[in-house]
Amino acid sequence: MRLAVFIAAAALAACATTAGSLPSPRYADAASRGAFASFFAGRPTAAQVTQASEAWSRALGDSFACRVPTRQVIDAGLVGALEIAAMNAAASRGGEREIREGVRDYVGQLVRLAVDRRPAPSAQRCEALAAWAPRTAAQGREAVARARANGLMEDEYGLLLDLLSR
Repeated sequence: MRLAVFIAAAALAACATTAGSLPSPRYADAASRGAFASFFAGRPTAAQVTQASEAWSRALGDSFACRVPTRQVIDAGLVGALEIAAMNAAASRGGEREIREGVRDYVGQLVRLAVDRRPAPSAQRCEALAAWAPRTAAQGREAVARARANGLMEDEYGLLLDLLSR
């Protein structure tokens, strides 16, 4: 019975890509744990991938506008790239090629967000983002380390993963 409850809770947690108004790396985390966890993460719809991408972009753009330390925002953005790529791969039942393409595409979006000048959101949102960015980067580093330990990462990810692993 406990196992069934745990599996149901894990599945629900993995499906929610955004916690409140700030995104988190649920699909990337599930992918780092292997096929079983990815199965329970589910297959997102195209609309869910779009919503997640918009949530990540909004959080990252606001983080830049709040002047959260750039390195923390970039690290969180790399995690966002992995998350969107993992969601795209899950949605299309793809694999490593789809993940690589998704990461490449989202890193381009991150660069655009970094140079976009937008007004800072509320002080409360800036405070939340200042805590979110380093926490998200740490979650991404843990997922990358776990994926590598589980033999799920290839050397092709090279630069991106090395940047995130620091």
